[in-house]
Amino acid sequence: MKKNYLHWKKESNSTGKVIIGAVAGMAVGLTAGILTAPRPGKEIRDMLSTRTSKAMEKIGETIAETKNQE
Repeated sequence: MKKNYLHWKKESNSTGKVIIGAVAGMAVGLTAGILTAPRPGKEIRDMLSTRTSKAMEKIGETIAETKNQE
């Protein structure tokens, strides 16, 4: 039984690392986009709001899919 637990724990850690990496990648991409965007502040804030909402939805979907696979 201990072997099965260790196998599950190893898979769980890998999934967590992938999710953290995806979130970090989105944050870096978003920051780079903001810094290079030739738009006024209000437009950028509106865009950020929309993109953040969409990103949070995708993260929620990914987490739900991951839980269903276990």
